[in-house]
Amino acid sequence: MPLDFRYYIASLAAIFLALGIGIVIGGALIDDDAMGRRQEQLIVNLEREFNQLRAEKKALQAGLADREVELEVLRQFNREVLPLMVNGLLANRTIGIVKTNHTVPNTLKEDLISVLELAGAQVRRHIDVTLWPPSSSTHQALAAHLGLREDDSWFNQVLSAFAAAVVSGQESAVLASLQANNLIQVNQMATGPVDTLILLGGSYEEKLDRVEQLDLVLAKAAKDHGATVVGVEPLAALKSYIPRYKSAGLATIDNIDTLPGQVALILALAAGENGHFGVKNTAGSLIPKKISDPYSLEQGR
Repeated sequence: MPLDFRYYIASLAAIFLALGIGIVIGGALIDDDAMGRRQEQLIVNLEREFNQLRAEKKALQAGLADREVELEVLRQFNREVLPLMVNGLLANRTIGIVKTNHTVPNTLKEDLISVLELAGAQVRRHIDVTLWPPSSSTHQALAAHLGLREDDSWFNQVLSAFAAAVVSGQESAVLASLQANNLIQVNQMATGPVDTLILLGGSYEEKLDRVEQLDLVLAKAAKDHGATVVGVEPLAALKSYIPRYKSAGLATIDNIDTLPGQVALILALAAGENGHFGVKNTAGSLIPKKISDPYSLEQGR
């Protein structure tokens, strides 16, 4: 039976195809084996790094726990030493506080009052500015109530009268009208004048800036009536008032929500320092360099 040439061609093709498949499969098996070894090494390396990271995490957690204990000890130390540091430094001082921005929490003002009273000061009045800026209808109602004509300067006159009433401690139709129109909240008004006005400003909202239209007007009027004016704000304020307070010639504290800031305020008032204290780039130092002698204060009474 004659052999078909095409049969040889097909047979040879089948042989070469089988050989090619064998080579491919063999190569794949060899590659898979090498890849498997590489994967095993990768897993070993990852496990080693994971164990190292876990050990570092445990060490960091232990270190943080130790630091937290140390911080709590320091906090407790500060709380217990504070009364000893400030006791009597502000004896016979009479103080008013105006919180000029509603975003600043009331608890901060309450803490400030407590520290001032620890130092022997009398906090005769503290007032919160609430709704601001006034709406046009509130403007009109206030002007009508006070019998004033609305011109370019009338509201500055109202604020000046507000500051004068706070400093003098006298009854004031302006204060009553501002409170009746929900612009301020009078929390305490003891009789008698104040020698120091603390403006508690700064803002927890970037866009809520009242310093030019409110704080500086109050500061100028209070200074014109003979009061010492200090501008303070919390460390966490998003919008700082301190640069404008400085430009108006006020003593400033930029971290009044901290014990160092509160101590700086007491020391500055006691020593009569008109500096700038705190931790922001506007501060000259953390606390005043001069410290009044409480014994000399006692003898001077």
